[in-house]
Amino acid sequence: MNRLLDCIVQKVIWKIALLFAFLFGVFYLLINFSGFGVAGLLEVTGGASILDFEFGFTYEKALAMLGALGADGRSFYLTKIIPLDFLFPLSYMLCYSSLIALLLKYTSLRKPGIYLLMFPVLGMLCDWTENIGIIVMLNSYPNLHEWVVSLTSTAGIIKAVLSVGNLLIIAMLLLLALRKRLLKTVFL
Repeated sequence: MNRLLDCIVQKVIWKIALLFAFLFGVFYLLINFSGFGVAGLLEVTGGASILDFEFGFTYEKALAMLGALGADGRSFYLTKIIPLDFLFPLSYMLCYSSLIALLLKYTSLRKPGIYLLMFPVLGMLCDWTENIGIIVMLNSYPNLHEWVVSLTSTAGIIKAVLSVGNLLIIAMLLLLALRKRLLKTVFL
């Protein structure tokens, strides 16, 4: 696996990273601001939002939020937002992974830092786990299973923490790469 990760770091170029960043931006806009994303759901429901935006939720909160969506909102969530929300995590995983791999090329952390590429993948997997839980809840509403709600909520919390962690990793690597570049400039 170490060889695979090292190969990924070697092959990533700016064009690939920018392509994935663009793709991430497109999916971000689609899922949040399009008529078949959250903006469309808010129109259908009169303002009721989605579980994905909650940093953890209880059984009662999930039941209340799904109830507030109404039948049309739950159907919209299931048929419009959820399909997009399987592509969105893939787009941010590719974006974050390519940026981390690219920045690792410019730091002295290449070997130990290679495992940082796992964080975006874990974030995507947690997001997909959350989505699967939401599908189960949407299909079983109002008869929710507490363990499904708990697992879905936990996956969402971990996803959010990993998302922030990915941004911090990218910022840290960017600072290290800039520092290395400045030191080379000053001492050459």
